[in-house]
Amino acid sequence: MSSRNLSNLTVVVLVLLGLVATQTRRASRQEADATLYNSDWRLTYSVDFQVLKPGTEVRIALPADTASVQKLNEEILAPLLTEEIRLRTPSNTRELLATAGQTGDYEVTAQFDLRLLADGSVQRRMPVVKLPLDTRQRYLRAEETLPVSDPKVQSLLQRFRSETATDREKIHRIYSYCLNDLQEARGEGAGDDVLEVINRGQASPIGRARTYATLCRASRFPARLVTGFRLEQRLRGKPHTWVEVFLGNHWIPFDPYNGHAWAMPPSYVPARIDGESIVNPPGDDPPMPYSTEFSMVRLPPRKSVLQSDAEHPSQVLNLTRLPVEMHEIMSLLLLLPFGALIVSFCRNVVGIQTFGVFSPALLAMSFIYAEWVTGIMVLAVVLVTGILGRSLLEHLRLLMVPRLSIVLTAIILFVVFGVSALDYLNVTPSAKAVLLPLVILTVMIERFYVTIAEDGLPFAVRLAAGTLLVSSFCYLMLRWDEVGRIVLDYPELHLFTIAAFVLIGRYTGYRLTELWRFSSFVENSVAVAGGAPASAAHEGDAVESGVSAGGPTGEGAAEDRGPDDGPTGPTPPEGEGRS
Repeated sequence: MSSRNLSNLTVVVLVLLGLVATQTRRASRQEADATLYNSDWRLTYSVDFQVLKPGTEVRIALPADTASVQKLNEEILAPLLTEEIRLRTPSNTRELLATAGQTGDYEVTAQFDLRLLADGSVQRRMPVVKLPLDTRQRYLRAEETLPVSDPKVQSLLQRFRSETATDREKIHRIYSYCLNDLQEARGEGAGDDVLEVINRGQASPIGRARTYATLCRASRFPARLVTGFRLEQRLRGKPHTWVEVFLGNHWIPFDPYNGHAWAMPPSYVPARIDGESIVNPPGDDPPMPYSTEFSMVRLPPRKSVLQSDAEHPSQVLNLTRLPVEMHEIMSLLLLLPFGALIVSFCRNVVGIQTFGVFSPALLAMSFIYAEWVTGIMVLAVVLVTGILGRSLLEHLRLLMVPRLSIVLTAIILFVVFGVSALDYLNVTPSAKAVLLPLVILTVMIERFYVTIAEDGLPFAVRLAAGTLLVSSFCYLMLRWDEVGRIVLDYPELHLFTIAAFVLIGRYTGYRLTELWRFSSFVENSVAVAGGAPASAAHEGDAVESGVSAGGPTGEGAAEDRGPDDGPTGPTPPEGEGRS
């Protein structure tokens, strides 16, 4: 197998491994989050009633599944009673129909295990509902507790009517009245009646819901009462009633007591839709005596949650378990390969030459912790001190290591006194902002002088400009906090980075800068192919630019080519082939 085919196979394998590893970790994290944040609850009904006539039926509404609450288990105990579960229309309420064959005292106990989902707080799209005409009329008519046609209700509606208001605005005005304008009623049974609420301006929780539903129906908006539970730790809980208004093919919930509009919190579980009582006894005369008790208890965490913090060797692969103060450093280190990818692309594809291979990325990293004032100060001091010191030491003819050490010492002296000056001006830089750039800039100054001696000042300046340009690109990448957090969560993403390195490493085509550099050569080639004689001057230009008939050579043309890629052309002129 040739090296090119082997490289392509390597890229495919790396991409597949990256996809598998990323998806595996993502699934594992989702499972862990769901296990950790989902909460399990137990809702218990206890209904005691006395049957006065054989064949009496008692209807008990059961909790329904919602987008945020999932029913895990359901157990119903009804000794000596005939049980049947029915779905009432048009409300789709699930009811337990308990029938007693004989007179006497009976008890029904129902237990429901519910799971409050972790993502239940996310607003889900409401289902589209087709409301038939007869059903619409059903939710517009007056009832015993909803006096839609009463003159007092019609008189109150004048406050909310407007020729320019939209349906949403009208509904919200009625909601604001029930929420803000009504005071809390005191006393057992006070504020339950709608007409009493309108007269006194005081309402109980059920009175607010009845008033809101009545005013909506009187305004020709179909409305219905919904009774359910809020999942909270209560040994003696109480059902709660809110309202749903039909608008735009959706049943939209409103709770004028707790202040919820257009959506309900995820912890609310509806049971009886189109009603205000969980238990509906028969309408006998005399009425059947009954009592209810409800409790809501949060269940202990599952075993998987308790074991989630147990030590396991696989936790080594989870970098987020590290202390929070280390996350920033780890994210920065994981971003460095992206900086190296930028350098590789700029050098091998664009054709921008730099001092060293990874110097731009390291230089950018050294200034991550520096503010603009500190960064410019350190950069200016290091460059000026380094260049002047290197120029003065040139006459001493010292070896490289002592010479570089002297330059470093001079730079440190100037930097520490510069920091002292900034502190005097109440601008104190951090330690990392000062320390990190020193070594890298000092080494780059030495490389700058070596390049001047070997290849001349213009080439050294060009390398310095390329290094600063690529460093600025790397700096923007290393400052990208969101990407750093993603890579910290999914470090296997660097398998894709390695695949990109392999692709760049196999690139042997023209670099973007070569398209401009050899433009005159291309024009001459086109002229020769068209039959026009090439002048001697043009031939001299081609040779002077380091171009042969076989293709471009010179700056970067032979760099990073594979051993099987064939000859690279003649050696470039002096001063053009170093990087």
